[in-house]
Amino acid sequence: MVYKMEGKGLPNRMKSECNTTARLLLILLVASFLFAGTTWCGEQSLLNQIEEERAAIFEKNRPSVVRIHTISSDPGSGDGIQLGRGFMHGTGFVFDRKGYILTVDKAVSDAEEIWVTLASGMQLRAELVASDPNSEVAVILVDSGELQAAEIGNSDRVRVGHFAFILGNTFGNLTPSFGSTHEIDRGQDLMHITAPVHPSYGGAPVFCSTGEVVGMVWAAPNPWTGIDQVSGSMMAWQEIPTTVFVVPVNRAIRIARNLLSGVRAYGWLGVEGQYDEKRSGFQVQNVMDHGPAALSGLKRGDLILSFQGEEILSGEHLRSLVLTTSPGTKVQMKIKRDEKPETSRVEVGRMPPDVIVENRIFGHTKTVSGTAMPDAGGALMVQQELHMLRQEVRRLQQQLQVRPKQALQGN
Repeated sequence: MVYKMEGKGLPNRMKSECNTTARLLLILLVASFLFAGTTWCGEQSLLNQIEEERAAIFEKNRPSVVRIHTISSDPGSGDGIQLGRGFMHGTGFVFDRKGYILTVDKAVSDAEEIWVTLASGMQLRAELVASDPNSEVAVILVDSGELQAAEIGNSDRVRVGHFAFILGNTFGNLTPSFGSTHEIDRGQDLMHITAPVHPSYGGAPVFCSTGEVVGMVWAAPNPWTGIDQVSGSMMAWQEIPTTVFVVPVNRAIRIARNLLSGVRAYGWLGVEGQYDEKRSGFQVQNVMDHGPAALSGLKRGDLILSFQGEEILSGEHLRSLVLTTSPGTKVQMKIKRDEKPETSRVEVGRMPPDVIVENRIFGHTKTVSGTAMPDAGGALMVQQELHMLRQEVRRLQQQLQVRPKQALQGN
């Protein structure tokens, strides 16, 4: 009856004043609960509880996070002149008690020396185990008995609005950052987190409210242009970003396990094209001769709608699905041919080495499904192959430097 009287019997001015008063009373009532040190019952306030929960998440996981510092020779000015030594700083987290640490490829790929600092302050020499040039994920190894592995969560359960707790390297110290999940980009298999981070947060773990790792900081929007540089360097930010791209932990751990197994085989279809937003599918523009797609009967002009039951959201999405499918797997794709729906079955192939190199040159969009581009520059390919060889040589050098010392200590 009261609400009915307010709606019909009171003048507009009085109704407005009543509504304003009610809102103020509600705000004051909520504030009295939140900002008082204790509630009327003498219990800890909600705000105090939130603070304690946040602090507990960071303290619990601090031993699992490491600061990464690398040293590399400057590539020179192009005329053979060495300009000095380069230094890089990043973050990583222990995902296996044997000493395996997950981080971003950019932090360690060109390093001659890799050092990690534990939460205790102990500094250890690390060894590059392997890196994945396509996903920009890397695994390094340290020999220590005091490592604590982080608890790995399920990134598929993360929803927009969920809290995000980040612990990263800031000027040699582990500092926390707090934010929330702004967007989940299924098409690129990335999460967008709104939280202030520092340049050396690349590789930092992202924790959910239960203290489990659900992602790894990967890249940030370009602060000068506002353009999302998802493949840009984590270490070259000119100001502190407030939005970062995060690799879901399910994907990162899957890549890390593959790297540890020594098998670096990527799935491959052998098609080229682009995503058609109006038709909600990937438009095939070229089919590589004798490739998996060609052998299955896929043709130019076909529209790929789904891959193994998952709707295609972008060209990058299809590329990610194909790359993470084990070669030899038989998959089912929904396609449209001449506007008629059909089902295509294809056996995913293994991406050839020259295509892997080319993916690194052109990034993640030009060769969305792993086809060799006919206009690839030979010089660029040679340079990229040399770069990959240098990485492998440095990795072997690190192994030779670390293992003799371990053998001497054992004797």
